[in-house]
Amino acid sequence: MRGLALGVLGTLILSGCGSESAAPTSQGNGVSLSISGPDAKKAVTADAKGKQPTIPSYSDAVKLLIQRANTAVVNGQYKGAVEALSQAIGLTPEDASLLRMRADVYSLLGEMANARADFSTAVRLAPTNAELFNARGYFLMSQGLPAEAKADFDKAVELNPKHAAALNNRGLIALTGQDFKAAEADFTKALDADRKFADAWNNRGFARMKQNQLEAAQKDVRQALSLKDDYVTAWNNSGLISMQLQKFEEAEKAFARAVELDPMDVRWLTHQRAALIKLNRFQEAQATASRIEWLNELTTLTQQATRSSRNPDGWILRGRHLMKGEEFGAAVQDFTRAIVVNPGNPVALYDRAVAWSKTGDMQKAMLDCEQSLVSKPSREAYSLRGDLWMNLDNLDQAIADFEAAGRIDAQVADAYEKRSAKRRESGDAETAKADASRAAEIREALRDKPKSAPQQTASGEGFDPAVAK
Repeated sequence: MRGLALGVLGTLILSGCGSESAAPTSQGNGVSLSISGPDAKKAVTADAKGKQPTIPSYSDAVKLLIQRANTAVVNGQYKGAVEALSQAIGLTPEDASLLRMRADVYSLLGEMANARADFSTAVRLAPTNAELFNARGYFLMSQGLPAEAKADFDKAVELNPKHAAALNNRGLIALTGQDFKAAEADFTKALDADRKFADAWNNRGFARMKQNQLEAAQKDVRQALSLKDDYVTAWNNSGLISMQLQKFEEAEKAFARAVELDPMDVRWLTHQRAALIKLNRFQEAQATASRIEWLNELTTLTQQATRSSRNPDGWILRGRHLMKGEEFGAAVQDFTRAIVVNPGNPVALYDRAVAWSKTGDMQKAMLDCEQSLVSKPSREAYSLRGDLWMNLDNLDQAIADFEAAGRIDAQVADAYEKRSAKRRESGDAETAKADASRAAEIREALRDKPKSAPQQTASGEGFDPAVAK
């Protein structure tokens, strides 16, 4: 398993799981590295499927308990998984793989003392299992214990000199001590064992960059990208190396790809802005700076919302900020959080209806809009529902809602004109004339209206549902 990205800043800091190190973490020098360690969820799943048991077979009772633990982990019910694995261990107390699985789940729960105890017991039961030493070393490194982690990686390599993950991880330990040559040597050995090890290519590129071997570093990072084109940290690293080589066009393209893959991470944007400035593309640099400012504000709103997670207002404010950044799916999630903690909240329902409409899901937008109106009628919700009826070509309902909203704009004029045409086609000349007259009145009023006046549209512009009466 190769799935954890770490930054090297004196100590290794655990940041997140994902195949081939999807998450970058380093700051300062900006080049991210990749640790190869176990993924608790995947480890339990693998054992549950019978792919890597330590003993030849399990009893039916133990198999059932492992399956139960696997299901619990997949559903995020970690305490249930611990309970099931504890029962399995009671039935098979000498099986190291079960203890390793429970250690992984304890890690997910944040019960690190229990996790370490289980890892140690597993190693004692299977002292010739290189993967167990690598797993415990990974755990110790994530806990900021590089010396103890190195001892485990050393043992794993002693037991299996071609253990690519342990060699990669030992190389990271060398980097924490600024021993770049030793790190490079371990990454090279990892690559000798596995030429398709994208993380090790990326990491060796880092070690070579630290030794000012920029061309060789770039070659390594690009090899990582040839193996995994959506490797965000490798794109970022390629850009940083290009910046040092003063190849600013190449750098900007690499950072742009990182932003494309992970648009919510401010670091890629910061690096891209630096490259744009070097290229004298100041207008684009300013747009990027605005996005950085938006992301920083999002971070603040996230902290505020999580501190008061039972207050719907924090989630509503964060959701609206996401709407401004056109992150409509994420906005829906925040408005949903507000509704969960305060069912029937008319503001959250209206805002979520707007977000649904932006995603193109008009049915869900209509349902939320109607619930908002039931909870607390507002001009904004009537206006939005009118737009949704227009989308469904129900002009009678649309016009009724526009009138309830007191709305006057081009969309309303369009509704009257379309209904006028339909009535004329059906032979109802009198009502068709009335609709055409009303449309003309609205357009005349719009011509006389100051341009600075806000329009009342389906996007919510011109409304503040938080203060709607």
